[in-house]
Amino acid sequence: MKSSNFKLYVAMVAAMFIWGISWPNAKITGQYASPDLLMFWRFTLACATMIPIMFFMGKKFTFPRTALKYVIIAAVCLTAYNYGYFKGTQIGMASLGGIIVPTLSPLVTYLLVVLIFDQSIRRKEILGFMIGILGGLVLLRIWEVDLQDLFDSGNIYFIFAAIIWTGVTIMTQKSREETDVINFSFWLYLFSAILAFSFAPKDKLLSVFTFDWIFWVNFLMISVVSLAIGTTVFFQTTMRLGSEKASAFMYVVPVTAMVFSVILLGETLPWSTIVGGSMAIGAVYIVNRQ
Repeated sequence: MKSSNFKLYVAMVAAMFIWGISWPNAKITGQYASPDLLMFWRFTLACATMIPIMFFMGKKFTFPRTALKYVIIAAVCLTAYNYGYFKGTQIGMASLGGIIVPTLSPLVTYLLVVLIFDQSIRRKEILGFMIGILGGLVLLRIWEVDLQDLFDSGNIYFIFAAIIWTGVTIMTQKSREETDVINFSFWLYLFSAILAFSFAPKDKLLSVFTFDWIFWVNFLMISVVSLAIGTTVFFQTTMRLGSEKASAFMYVVPVTAMVFSVILLGETLPWSTIVGGSMAIGAVYIVNRQ
């Protein structure tokens, strides 16, 4: 580990810890409103949070003309990801979402990076992908699931979120030569808020201000702490280390997601969740091991 990256590694682990807590937070906030409404206000608060951060760091609000296509594609992917994030946790178990998404997404990201940037695949990476796929099937309890069960359990939304998140990661990496991470994050959240606004129910837009303190504690966690701060740290790591290396840190998320889902929601963890999650985490480690 390079000493110059030590602080970034520490910040990244902390960010992934926060991401893990955000899964039960999302489950709680999903009891109050639709995903469309929650998405709009989550992006709006994240964007607003970036303003004082930019002033504090002396960053200018430079419109990312050269990186605009990357920002727009990332905004579409981020909006779609958040729909899967909220819809999946509304229907299914937060702990399962906190395992499926961060364990399958790094494998999909790595595979796409190999294809897009024409990188060769080594034997250990093939082994990692095979273990990851098997772990994903165990997580889904594929032996007792049909297509309708995937929708009813919310797992299809977690799978969708895991796949679509790779678009955010890769677009972030591709924009690193064009803009800095703070400026990128601000415009990404702004474009995402505009996009989410088109889907949000206009007659219920201000209803969030009637919700109780339980909602706001959890919503501020997923909007300000998890998205504005945690995700921006992820973007910083992606720009500096590359999307495949940044994604490897996501294996920290399942541990905290499981622990806090049990503590905050009283969820139980079936053996398939523990075994499948462990296999997926192991796959990420094998793929990214030097």
